[in-house]
Amino acid sequence: MKNILSITTAFLLTFSINNFVFADNHIEELPNVANVQVNICKLNDKVTLKEYESVTNDYIKWSKKNNVETFYVRHFPLFSHATTNNPLSYDFLEILGSSHEISGKAWDLWLGTKEGQKLNERWQKAAECHVKMGTGVTLYSNERALAKADERVVTWNWCSLNEGVTAEVLISKHADMAKNLEGNDQGIIGWAGIIPRLGGANAPGDFAQIIIFPNVEAVMKHQNTIAQGGWKHYRDYEENFATCRGEDLNTAQVLNRLSQ
Repeated sequence: MKNILSITTAFLLTFSINNFVFADNHIEELPNVANVQVNICKLNDKVTLKEYESVTNDYIKWSKKNNVETFYVRHFPLFSHATTNNPLSYDFLEILGSSHEISGKAWDLWLGTKEGQKLNERWQKAAECHVKMGTGVTLYSNERALAKADERVVTWNWCSLNEGVTAEVLISKHADMAKNLEGNDQGIIGWAGIIPRLGGANAPGDFAQIIIFPNVEAVMKHQNTIAQGGWKHYRDYEENFATCRGEDLNTAQVLNRLSQ
């Protein structure tokens, strides 16, 4: 618990530094510090994705009607860590981001109203989804590029703080990394951290690093940067700051953006 609290503090303070350095008047996809709900979903037998989407489309309409709208994106695995002997246990991930206040209000309406319960029943019939809550922190964002990228690709990389590394050290490192991305065309249009909170005991690491690209070509541009010497920075990060299990790549579709 102490380690998780230290990591949460590190990400939040990194946000404070980045917000000071990079703040401007652009429109943001999400608040820089947000509640992030992750749904780990597998479609039920004989349910198609199109049928499932009818439920989520009605959810989005319901959320707008009740003023509990979220940023909503769905991730499908493309290059995963799965193997024949270790297949994935889910079909897709859903990420719903909002303020903590909006998330709490939405869940009370979802569980405590007839309309919410009816939608919940349809959702349960369509898929088995395990819901997790975490703190999401924006570390870098190219908002103009993100605004154009309803179809995107995203890497996930679960990391754990190395022994003896303090929150303050991680703060400084992430701030430096964010500065290096500003104006440096490596294909990356967004970088965020997610720290698991509610339901996160079995998370693969202390925190997840999420890197957003507009397309696979941009991913490969970044991979080329790594191959041409950028791997040294990865080695330094893992030796001195946090150990990560390795990136997987998802395709992602933005289903709803927050009203500005």
